[in-house]
Amino acid sequence: MAQEHLPAEERRQQIVDATLALVAGYGVEGTTVARIAERVGVTVPAIYSHYASKRELLLATLDLVFDRIRAVHQSSPHADALARLREIGERHTAMVASKNDSLVPALFEFIAAPPGEGLRERLGARHLELVRDYADIVAEGMRQGSIIPEADPEQVAWLMVSRHWTEDVAHLTGISGHWDRERSMRMLDLILGSIAPDTARRPTTEAGRP
Repeated sequence: MAQEHLPAEERRQQIVDATLALVAGYGVEGTTVARIAERVGVTVPAIYSHYASKRELLLATLDLVFDRIRAVHQSSPHADALARLREIGERHTAMVASKNDSLVPALFEFIAAPPGEGLRERLGARHLELVRDYADIVAEGMRQGSIIPEADPEQVAWLMVSRHWTEDVAHLTGISGHWDRERSMRMLDLILGSIAPDTARRPTTEAGRP
């Protein structure tokens, strides 16, 4: 059944949200415009009135995935950069563990999409934005003095992103029993401990709490 008329921007957001859920469930190839239209409750021509092609819609959905992941990166209120990195890491762990979150499944479906979908260049560019987010925080911490001056911001950024990928893969492949929250927190401790001044080093795992 067709839904009531919505403002164009609201309808576009609704279409992208529906596409995100379908990509997480069916993959990129299985996410057809017909399925999107059915989920939204509109006709196929109505979808094309908002997005000129399936590729344009997929790119908008890919951007939504990365925008929401970056929102996690930007969500910590801590002025201290080291504390901010820790909180971001913990929030990513919580996001991956959420059964209602489709971001991680959709992200990996985008990565697995055939080259013909034309998504890889955008994927690479958006992934580098995540790396830069972390590198900028590390550089800020070095200026603050909350991170040691000899730290390599980009190297630390890649370590943080690699931890996230490990969590993502463990969750998606059903091996989180082997890579659980405690192990992930230990990895976060190792990364942040390597760049923290001696006075700031502290464990976060349950076993290591005072």
